[in-house]
Amino acid sequence: MNWTKKIRYVMAIAGTAAIMTATSGTAHAELSLSKVKVAFPFTVLVQRAALEGALKAGYFKEEGLSVEAIGFRSWTEPVQAIAANAAQFALGGGGFIRASVGGRAPVRAIALVSSRYPYAMWVKKSSGVKSIADVRGKTIQTVRVGETLDNVWKEILAKDGIKISDVKRFESFNGFGSLMAGNADIANISSNWIGKARKAGLVQILDYNEWRKQQGLPTNEAQNLGWGTSLKMLKDHPDTVRAFLRGLAKATKRLREDRAFAVSILTAKPYAQSEETAKQVWAMHKDHWMLRLDPSKGDYSFDVAMSEIVMRKPKGSIDVRQAIAPEHVNAVLKELNLSF
Repeated sequence: MNWTKKIRYVMAIAGTAAIMTATSGTAHAELSLSKVKVAFPFTVLVQRAALEGALKAGYFKEEGLSVEAIGFRSWTEPVQAIAANAAQFALGGGGFIRASVGGRAPVRAIALVSSRYPYAMWVKKSSGVKSIADVRGKTIQTVRVGETLDNVWKEILAKDGIKISDVKRFESFNGFGSLMAGNADIANISSNWIGKARKAGLVQILDYNEWRKQQGLPTNEAQNLGWGTSLKMLKDHPDTVRAFLRGLAKATKRLREDRAFAVSILTAKPYAQSEETAKQVWAMHKDHWMLRLDPSKGDYSFDVAMSEIVMRKPKGSIDVRQAIAPEHVNAVLKELNLSF
């Protein structure tokens, strides 16, 4: 499906996308656009908690923004939504690179949100899988070919001499459900679900963050997940872009420093963690939550590498500057005297 058709498709479904969260406030006269829609996948990841934090604390309202958050069923649809102007901001990862570089879509990444990768592989105790070396012939929970999790699987399997053709695939965004239903022998379960996973008797056999350390790969860059917008927003409403980023930056700072506030976010929907799990997850993520987009620090290098694999481009051939617009987040961080 080309980008024109994708844009028409997303415009058609955006009206029926589920509204997850909303807040409203008195628009500040200086904002050229005060009502915005924020698109994100239904996949629940703690890395993006600044969105709910900004909504709960009223930071968007302080900026004169009325924010409507809408969920989509995949990771590509939010990116398509901003390209179609069906939303003004979207959460995504490598999709911004593949859209802007590969599809020449009018979108740009404007900030990344975490230095912790959302990949950890879990199994049932009864699976017989003790390590990745035992996965040959088993069923893995993955996503569509070309999306980042699928590439992560290829990477970690290859380290143990296993090809993707040596395993069976079950495509789903719900790793926990895939294991519990018996559809997969091993699945990616994000940190949001660790309390429920352990309660269900599941066992983690690989944390991708630790795996990268063992391979001598960097783990301290801003990676994988972040916010993007359209070229139209960057051109016509740069003040709104910065207002959105200021709200996120304030929430990010508070999530890092205020455990009680973070726990109140993590125990509420959509995370719905127990208080015990929320405290554990906060300790895991507090130093990794950030709002930044700085290629000089290696930001986005992971997704560039993954995108080159998907797009069958030579290593090092994608210029990340084609996919990003970092000047607004840089200005916001300087204005707020923040450094993540």
